[in-house]
Amino acid sequence: MQNKLMTGVLPALVTPLDQEGNVKTELAPALIDMYVKQQADGLYMLGWTGEGQYLSVEKRKQWAEAVLQAAEHKLPIFVHVGYNENLEDSIELAAHAEEHGAYAVASVGISEQATLQDNVDYFKRISAAAPNTPFYIYWVAMGKTLTGGQSIEPSLLLEAMKEVPTFRGIKFTDNNFYFLERFKKHQPDLNILTGADELAICSQLMGADGNIGALQAVTCYHHKVMMEKMSAGLYEEARDLQYRANEVTEAYSKAAIGNLPGIKLLIEEIFQIPVGYCSPTGPFHGVYHTKDTATELIETYRKNILVNG
Repeated sequence: MQNKLMTGVLPALVTPLDQEGNVKTELAPALIDMYVKQQADGLYMLGWTGEGQYLSVEKRKQWAEAVLQAAEHKLPIFVHVGYNENLEDSIELAAHAEEHGAYAVASVGISEQATLQDNVDYFKRISAAAPNTPFYIYWVAMGKTLTGGQSIEPSLLLEAMKEVPTFRGIKFTDNNFYFLERFKKHQPDLNILTGADELAICSQLMGADGNIGALQAVTCYHHKVMMEKMSAGLYEEARDLQYRANEVTEAYSKAAIGNLPGIKLLIEEIFQIPVGYCSPTGPFHGVYHTKDTATELIETYRKNILVNG
């Protein structure tokens, strides 16, 4: 099992779908090649940006297989296996991800009602299904999604997670970086990858190893340059790049656009990969943009974002 810290920029990968919701698996090589060119350090698939919650187990397997095959020897791939009311689905997806060469598997907690022990028992089952693959959990809302709505100190969560033998790190999607720093204090070798895309430079200052995010799906190289500026101590330059990336967030977050349809449009328009529609069962069902319906978003992107090549 891999034990090294994953660092850098890991875009959240979209799932390309046609209008009926079928996965366009044939686009996996083009997306992998695009992210290699944009200097991604890895990819995170089938989380929120990848619409895993709104895809069947079979479709998630189809897309995971296509991506893992295309990414072999090119990029490490994190496969999210959670979001399932039937927990057996998560176990099946974890085993499938390991079988096909995933670098890591990850999951949210079971539900907002599940206790910490409920979640630890669930995570242990995922670990057993993929015993040779690092496992990552989500930290959001001060950990309350892992504890039935109760606050928890990082040290106590880490103590509980000792029961999960493959536990390697956290996708830390929270704005309170005090907790990030405390995790690192109590377990320095814990791999923390932040999901607060619009605060990436702040997370690096507080000890994050890297970033996973939807914004990076279309700003990968831009974020790479930004984080290099941070590492070099060029804080004003890094801050300017963060502000410019945040212009894109503001543009695609407008109600008339929607962040995921906006991201898919930018991939089509900027990188010429027709990733298509959002899931018919998800919150953006029927929302599809062209360059004529989202001109401001495209102009904002071209004005602000660095692209490699």
